[in-house]
Amino acid sequence: MGIGGTEIVITRYAEGGVIGQGLAVMKGTAANQVKLPTGAGVRATGVTLLGAAAAGEAIPIVVAGPTQAIAGGAINPDDFVKVGGTNGRLVATTNANDEVVGRALSSAGTNGDEFSLLVQAHKY
Repeated sequence: MGIGGTEIVITRYAEGGVIGQGLAVMKGTAANQVKLPTGAGVRATGVTLLGAAAAGEAIPIVVAGPTQAIAGGAINPDDFVKVGGTNGRLVATTNANDEVVGRALSSAGTNGDEFSLLVQAHKY
């Protein structure tokens, strides 16, 4: 699902069940686990490069660099994006102090659309 370029990928294990491809994930209970976000705006570990079909499965996470992600609403190129909710989809943000996951490289028209993302976590 990478879009070319050099991404930094770590491998973690899915906590709690199915986690889809292109979704933001956060630190799990154990240091080697990730899970879907507990709410909107939480700090993300990164974006899933591939999905996991069950808890305990290895899952590659892009922590920096280009990848594809799933939108939780309309996104324009160059928008900063954050975790939109518990489904791990990303939404545009302009709010001070938001936990930014990255910057959109392409657009998404609506919830569920795939878009290109440069993962670069920081505070807005």
